[in-house]
Amino acid sequence: MQIGYQMTLNDASGQVSPLPAEKSGAHNHPSARVSAMTLSPSRKYFLQYGDDGFLSLSSPVFSYYRATSVDSERPNVTGDFQIVPFVSRQTSAANTLEQEVEKFKHERATSSTTATPHPSFSPALAAATTSSTQPIDISPPQHSIPNTPSVAHVEPPRSSSIQAESDAAAADLATLTHAYLRTLADSWFKETQPWYPILSRQQIQNSLDDLPLPLTHIDDVVLKAVIALQIAYSSHAICLGYNGRYRLSQYLRSQVVNEAFSKASLKSLQALLIIAILDYGSDNLPSTFSLLAVCRRMCENIGLFRKLLNQMQLQSPAQVGPPAIGSNTGDELAIPLTWSSLAMDAVTTLGISWRDVSAAVMDHLSSVAYVSTPDLRDSFRSHTHLAAIGLQPLHNFLYDHEQGRYDQAQAQAFATCDEIYHNLMNYVRAQPTTSYTLLADGLIDFDPNLVLTSILSHASVIILYARLIEADETSCNEIPLQRCLQACEDIVLALRSISDADAELSTPVLGTMLFVAARFKLVIYRKMHQQREPIFDTLMHGISMCGRRWSVARRQDLVLRAAIVEVDTGNDSLLPASFWNVKKSHLDISEELKEWVGDHQQSLYIGSLNGPYV
Repeated sequence: MQIGYQMTLNDASGQVSPLPAEKSGAHNHPSARVSAMTLSPSRKYFLQYGDDGFLSLSSPVFSYYRATSVDSERPNVTGDFQIVPFVSRQTSAANTLEQEVEKFKHERATSSTTATPHPSFSPALAAATTSSTQPIDISPPQHSIPNTPSVAHVEPPRSSSIQAESDAAAADLATLTHAYLRTLADSWFKETQPWYPILSRQQIQNSLDDLPLPLTHIDDVVLKAVIALQIAYSSHAICLGYNGRYRLSQYLRSQVVNEAFSKASLKSLQALLIIAILDYGSDNLPSTFSLLAVCRRMCENIGLFRKLLNQMQLQSPAQVGPPAIGSNTGDELAIPLTWSSLAMDAVTTLGISWRDVSAAVMDHLSSVAYVSTPDLRDSFRSHTHLAAIGLQPLHNFLYDHEQGRYDQAQAQAFATCDEIYHNLMNYVRAQPTTSYTLLADGLIDFDPNLVLTSILSHASVIILYARLIEADETSCNEIPLQRCLQACEDIVLALRSISDADAELSTPVLGTMLFVAARFKLVIYRKMHQQREPIFDTLMHGISMCGRRWSVARRQDLVLRAAIVEVDTGNDSLLPASFWNVKKSHLDISEELKEWVGDHQQSLYIGSLNGPYV
């Protein structure tokens, strides 16, 4: 049974006098809005409010309008109309109504007169609309709306809010100068290219030179993706305001996705990888996973995986890996871009148990992970080698553990973890002690890949051994616990070696790796009834710095603040129980925590403004 509403026109113009919400019927339902359309004052009209939450405005013979909610704003509003509750009786009434519609259409098609026939209710239809609140006949005279067109041709209006946002974004784009876009593009090479070098300056320069004047559109999909990212996060774009930045970024993002999905190419791959960074930083992990899955399929579709496998078959295990950071221009772009796709996919999905590990490329990378120490003299090569190759055994272990293959083989699980652990530590030992270099001109150069490699390695140790830590304190989990705690300390040491600004401008994955360590520390504090240590404050500070740029880090910061209150006070913060389950990875609980933050966002934000953690 559906709850419906009957309405009547109140004046001769076809418009309706507003009715206060408190007088709009037994349900105290607010007045609804109707988009401009021609209504006949000689008919009754019904506003059907279905179980699906949609409204339908109809006469006995025609369906007029369907709105997403009674409070939705539509353009060209002619007025508010009164709604009075009534109850429709049987679903058969809907079938009768359809028959009436078909009958009326047939009569109109065969009628030789120009007058619109006045519809009458069939008994079944009349029964369907009968209730304790009787329909009110429309009182205005017939001549109030001359030359009324047939309502059968009235089309539901297009959603205005989306179109209005799109028009506003296009207008914002037109206000940007070429010099401003060059500044945004240059900020990519300063802020993002150092840790994700998938573009060449010449490529972007050529696209900038081809921009139209005035700036009505951006043709190059890669440049469009770069601007979408930089508009959303770069300080250079603050002149548009927060809402303007977001609106224009989403406008360009939708164009990039539509265009890149329609054509598999190196440019489409570059653009989607950039949008994946945008979505991950915006705390939209499901979209990130979907985009990276498309990137992997695109690599396969255009032959990049086959090209990579053919190259690896000619190399010794120590030679397998991405080329040096400078080899990303022209025809040499394909291989570095393929490695970057694999690395981004491996890092963002680190910790999930459902990751597909059956691809031939992944199997081959896993087989060479332990063979010999690779050539890691280039920092980007080292970091990408860790992400795309060194993490493969960890992905495999998490998948096998989730499938229960180690349930009765704990000793084998420890042996596998020990092998993975020592391999991860090889990457750490191969890194220089500092990420900063004093240049000849007196400037200081920062290499983000060095600290990212170190932090990623240690965070991977926590993700690895967390599965083996049991609830009771026994000797069987002493080694996993100690290695996880040591990894937390090593992450803090690496974090203290860089500036706040460099943490802010780094990859959004950095905040996630810090969250892994901070969450583990809180679980241990709560479990062992320990006081928080200064190193934990360093982790929180690092996440806060990442949160200056990335939304995902701000959400993680709020979750940790709520957990801190629970640890410090013993009060229940209503955090999902899965947060305290050390066997569940950060990605296993990501969407649950995101939903929880959404429900408690206002109080959490207020709390975060009143001090560090209380």
